Amino acid sequence: MTPQLSIIIASINGREYLEHCLDALEKQDGGITAEVIVADCVGDEVTKLLREKHPQMKLISFAEKQSVPKLRATAIAQTSGQIIAVTEDHCIPPSGWYQSLLKAHEVNPAPAIGGAVDNGATKRIIDWAVFFCEYSNFISPVADGVVHDLPGPNVSYKRSQTQHIFNSNEEEFWETFVHGQIESEGKQLWSDPSVSMIHKKHFTFSDFISERFHYSRAFAGTRNESISLKQRLIYLFGSPLLPPMLMLRIGKRVWAKKRHLPEFAMSLPYLLSFMVAWSVGEFVGYATGPGDSALYLT
Repeated sequence: MTPQLSIIIASINGREYLEHCLDALEKQDGGITAEVIVADCVGDEVTKLLREKHPQMKLISFAEKQSVPKLRATAIAQTSGQIIAVTEDHCIPPSGWYQSLLKAHEVNPAPAIGGAVDNGATKRIIDWAVFFCEYSNFISPVADGVVHDLPGPNVSYKRSQTQHIFNSNEEEFWETFVHGQIESEGKQLWSDPSVSMIHKKHFTFSDFISERFHYSRAFAGTRNESISLKQRLIYLFGSPLLPPMLMLRIGKRVWAKKRHLPEFAMSLPYLLSFMVAWSVGEFVGYATGPGDSALYLT
């Protein structure tokens, strides 16, 4: 029987995070048939978790560390549902997530639909700073309509309209570039506020500074493959301007929502450091390529 939904998860952060995610998927409302595919490079602790608690879920194991885009691409290739949803091992879906995904795709013809991402790691300012850095554009309430950006841990696709794009991204699945391909075909990305997700992950300052550098380097280095030399040089020499531009962009988003303003104010010193790391990462990526930076993303 073909499942109504296929859910794919790149497992890279260990059993503790993944367990909360999978438990939430087990408790979804509506009796919806879904296949859950976990692509993992953590090892024995995750294998044991799925065998003991979630034997009906599919596990794809790698003996060596893999990048998140590689894990996602591998998992997507194993899906069979007509709606394919992507989340992350540190995210916790509310009990109505499956229902909201199916309803959104039933009423809207867009090939890619996403929603909100809200913060579940609320006790430490460093975790708030990371949340604002990564998900300021997706704080509830999100737009109801056409957008140009969808969140990586809360996005879903109609197979009938995106299989050819999956095929062309079979080595690595970067949602930013996939969404760019969708829009280049004249199709829309759609935001639905009823589709929500909780991000809950804890960081240290050094962990995220490193990750932000590597993310930005991997992004810029991968982008080199699809842009001209002239564009590459413009982005390269423009990268030092990123910190004030990005800080302003994030600030406008948070202010517009009128939510979490005290937490945002307290996060500013961290955020400025993250933006500098972002700028340096993009500079290195445009100058030298992605290197192995994708392996450092979590």
